[in-house]
Amino acid sequence: MPHDAIASCNGLGQGGKAYSRLRAERFCGRMRFLPCWRRVRAVLLLGTLFLWTWPALGLPSRPLGDYFKEVWTTREGLPHNLIHGIAQTQDGYLWFATWEGVVRYNGIEFRLFDQHAVPELRDSGVLVLRLARDGGLLLGTASGGVVRHHAGHWSVWPGAEALPRDQIIDLVEGHDGELWVGTHGSGVLRIDGSGVITSFDIDAGLPSRSVLKMLQGKDGTIWVATANGLARYSGGRFVAQGAAQGLPPGQAFCVVSGPDGRIHVGMERGAWRQEGERFVPLASDMPSGNVTRMMMEADGTVWLGTITGLYRHSQRYGLERIGNANGLPNEQISALWQDRENSLWVGTNGGLLRLRDAPFTTFGLQDGLPNAYVRSVLADARGTLWIATSDGLGWLRDGRFGAAGSRDGLPGDSLLSLGRARAGGVWVGTYSHGAVLWDGRVRRHFDTRSGLTGNQVRALLETADGTVWVGTSRGLNRIDAGGVRHYTVAQGMPDDFVVALHEDRHGVLWVGTSNGLARIEDGRVHAYSLRDLGANNVFGLHETDDGALWLATNRGLIRRRDGHLRLVGVEQGLPVAKIFQMLEDGEGRFWLTSNRGMLRVARRDLDAVADGRQSRMDVEWFDEGDGLASAQSNGNSGPAVERTTDGKLWFATAGGLAMTEPGRIHELTRTPPPVVIEEVRVDDRLVPLQAGLRLPPGTRKLELHFAGLSYLIPEKIRYRYRLDGFDPDWVERDPLRFAQFTNLAPGDYVFRVSAAHPKGGWSREEARIALHIEPRLLQRPGFRLGLAALALLLLYGFYRWRVHALQAAKHRLSVQVDERTHDLRVQAEAFERQAREDTLTGLMNRRAFDEALAHEFDNAVREGAPLTLVMADLDHFKRINDQYSHTAGDAALRAAADTIRAHAGDGALTARWGGEEFALLFPGLAREDALSRCERLRQAVAAIDTSAFAPGFSMSVSMGVAERVGLTHHEKLINRADVLLYEAKRNGRNRVCG
Repeated sequence: MPHDAIASCNGLGQGGKAYSRLRAERFCGRMRFLPCWRRVRAVLLLGTLFLWTWPALGLPSRPLGDYFKEVWTTREGLPHNLIHGIAQTQDGYLWFATWEGVVRYNGIEFRLFDQHAVPELRDSGVLVLRLARDGGLLLGTASGGVVRHHAGHWSVWPGAEALPRDQIIDLVEGHDGELWVGTHGSGVLRIDGSGVITSFDIDAGLPSRSVLKMLQGKDGTIWVATANGLARYSGGRFVAQGAAQGLPPGQAFCVVSGPDGRIHVGMERGAWRQEGERFVPLASDMPSGNVTRMMMEADGTVWLGTITGLYRHSQRYGLERIGNANGLPNEQISALWQDRENSLWVGTNGGLLRLRDAPFTTFGLQDGLPNAYVRSVLADARGTLWIATSDGLGWLRDGRFGAAGSRDGLPGDSLLSLGRARAGGVWVGTYSHGAVLWDGRVRRHFDTRSGLTGNQVRALLETADGTVWVGTSRGLNRIDAGGVRHYTVAQGMPDDFVVALHEDRHGVLWVGTSNGLARIEDGRVHAYSLRDLGANNVFGLHETDDGALWLATNRGLIRRRDGHLRLVGVEQGLPVAKIFQMLEDGEGRFWLTSNRGMLRVARRDLDAVADGRQSRMDVEWFDEGDGLASAQSNGNSGPAVERTTDGKLWFATAGGLAMTEPGRIHELTRTPPPVVIEEVRVDDRLVPLQAGLRLPPGTRKLELHFAGLSYLIPEKIRYRYRLDGFDPDWVERDPLRFAQFTNLAPGDYVFRVSAAHPKGGWSREEARIALHIEPRLLQRPGFRLGLAALALLLLYGFYRWRVHALQAAKHRLSVQVDERTHDLRVQAEAFERQAREDTLTGLMNRRAFDEALAHEFDNAVREGAPLTLVMADLDHFKRINDQYSHTAGDAALRAAADTIRAHAGDGALTARWGGEEFALLFPGLAREDALSRCERLRQAVAAIDTSAFAPGFSMSVSMGVAERVGLTHHEKLINRADVLLYEAKRNGRNRVCG
């Protein structure tokens, strides 16, 4: 709805018109990313956020309790927790008036403008903010000052210097350019265009000198709410509006013009509406206490700020309230404002609150769940949604939550899993008491006493023939008329820890375990290892309509189709590796759960990546800022995701039961955010912003800071900039909000920057600033031309002198070059040998070997060839040095090196790794062949004759043999070989371990 359809006591009537040309589009949110400011989250248990967009009937879209709340206080950067006023200027900034100054907010950080930063302010206490007709901002202070901010400049309102030093409570810029000033104790003052001040107090008809709010109605009438009632300006004086007009006695806190132009007033005794020449109660069910702030909607919806909380009155939901218990930082409301993105900002005596719409709603204890830690969710054929929690069983039926626990007959309260029951009710898996069939009471109960392999039940499935499959932490169980049959490692299962079950369209059972996948067909178990893909845990299983089976694993998603496995993981675009569950939403997208939130990806992209038709995919990421009380989803039991017949998706999380309606979530491709250049720094010094900046000669560093003024996902706004005259094309900087240039040449430049939402289009309106860098004297064209001419003359003279000298030295130089070249060649060859060869043994040194290993490892990975690394260590070598001498030790090392060189074989690379340790690399050789070769080498070392240097000593060697399979880096291959070498040492030395 357009902003001029909204009237608020926080802003002047004409203030809303400043936005009438702007579109008010509904936020349905693609993603939410938390601002970098630490934020106190008041997440309602129905944590979706309110936006001012109505469906076709023009009514509020959801109950007040469903809106998502975010809170800012002094802990998040506000200078004071009492918010006197809120406004959004044409450039997109949000401004907040506080006792410590006015604060400007760009979505990421607050910037304070107090008396020290703005000398024009008489006082840091800013009590009122109003939008000026020129698009700027008007401020009133606690000491009588009126200041205007426009285009980055501050100025005192003409004539305001003569105002009394009284608190400025409100400001109204009249249709004729005059300024009406409402004060705390001096009544109303009017400053005309020439700066002349006219005073109005009780003698001029005001009910009180203490003004609380003012308004200029659509017909131009000035209305004033005072501490003793309402008054309107007519015929050069004010006329009190009291009992004769139907208003009760007492304070009038605020006055606002409704969409139809009628005046509404918030009184000490409720809210009142103008009807002709009289006022009547706004509605019979409105709060009867102090109404301090009001906001009107075109459809008749009214927002009321009171000293006891925030109220909304609408045709659809009646009167609703939120207070401290619902996340309001303080129940005394001091300001209301709707921004251009349709978020509602609420100023209170204890901080700032924002209401906005969010993709997810989270249900918890307050909604009737037995516990907010939800482990499983399942919908049955009768429309009941079952919820397994850590403290009992919950259900949602006909819009109401119910709960049951051990007090109601369940064998335990800590529940893990759920399963559909053909005959009604639900199968419930517990943490330590087996599985039960529940329909309001326990119908069947299975545990270890009944034959189950374990009591910790993590997966349940009842098949079409009535067979019940129970997956436990100690094996899988099949329950039918014949009793209980076990499937464990002993029967061929890859692991006993069962977490997922799925019966495919052919009646084949698939089992996800903590060590791979299993298929059970005709009673026989077929195990599938996923280690070649780096995975082991299978948390979830999902079958698509084309017969593909998708596995949610600890390394991403694995698709099994036509017997082939394809991994889609982090390298393909998933933001996290560990995926717990997956579900299709009926709109062509998969939803994935993880420890760090929900992910959404198009199915066509998943298949394209799995098919190899594209390398990466776009993934949408949802977390706490999207209405989730916790981003942590359940992962080791299930089902943890469900889609109900109405299209809603339900998720089991550590913070409650989360729900989203995929059809309500649209891409953020709406109006791009406006972008502003916030500051320019030259050589680390802040310079004033102006249309054209002239930078001094010798400027070394130029830094420009900018911001996209969107408050939905500010920390994920994308930026691109271009410095015309330097950058050939746009440079993208998401989400960094600055650009830096060093040592720019003198000349003219234009810096341009634009912004975009994630996956949205770039803003057409760019922020730009022209720059001119002055040249040094040496960089000026005329000076350079003179220097060039002088240099040419000097060069010519020098050239003539040098020709003779060079010819004389030519022969001598030629001889010296030949001699020096020969010496350098000899020296270089020696250095090369020293750099890559161990001088004692003649083998490669560690540096050369490490380079060769990295090269051969990459070749092996690329070509899929085998590669085996051997780490060898001479046993008891220290005894040679200690009992004989270091000379004997050197001889032993040379003998060992000669033996290794002789027995390593063709194609092998050998090196002295360090001390008595050697390394051998066998490209193209599998582990079994390498083991055989190493065994022959071990025997050869044991046969070395040591009589010449260590009589009586028998040499032996221990070796660790490691193959590349399953590794992604050569360092991991070294680590694996070292581990095996140490194992050979521990097992008695003089052996090969691999």
